[in-house]
Amino acid sequence: MFKAFFNYIGIILWGFFALITIFYFNETIQINSSTTSMGQSSLNFKMVYSYWDYYFIFSLLILLPYIVHQIPILYKKHISKIDTYKDRAMKLHNQDLNQNHTNRVWSVNGSRMNNPYGYSFSETQSYGDLSGSLLNLLQKYLVNIFVIIFAPIFIAFIIIRKFVK
Repeated sequence: MFKAFFNYIGIILWGFFALITIFYFNETIQINSSTTSMGQSSLNFKMVYSYWDYYFIFSLLILLPYIVHQIPILYKKHISKIDTYKDRAMKLHNQDLNQNHTNRVWSVNGSRMNNPYGYSFSETQSYGDLSGSLLNLLQKYLVNIFVIIFAPIFIAFIIIRKFVK
């Protein structure tokens, strides 16, 4: 019960960011800035609701969680591993270890010296995984905008799919 409730709250929170974007482009949220003659600036924030905005709020609170539950493929995470230059350097280092090291001594063509690639960890710190996570967040955000705007079409699709089965 609690898991379903927290799942619902999470969907609503992610949908709220999409709703704010829709409100901004629908001119429900109006932000005006002004500067006085003394150089002071002020930021005015005003919300003007229309019937469409109530539709978007209804789509967020009722239809979006239902659509997320019925069509989970829209929110499927895409695992995209980006091979960064640090990852490639680590692979080359491990390849050199396997090919040229004997008894933990670096040797190339008879010369003996310490390992010039003194990595202390088996993996490097890179931002390859971060870009994949940001891609998933952006996808979720854009799908939420699309679903909130076109929720009745998705509901009709769900109903037709249930009748066809």
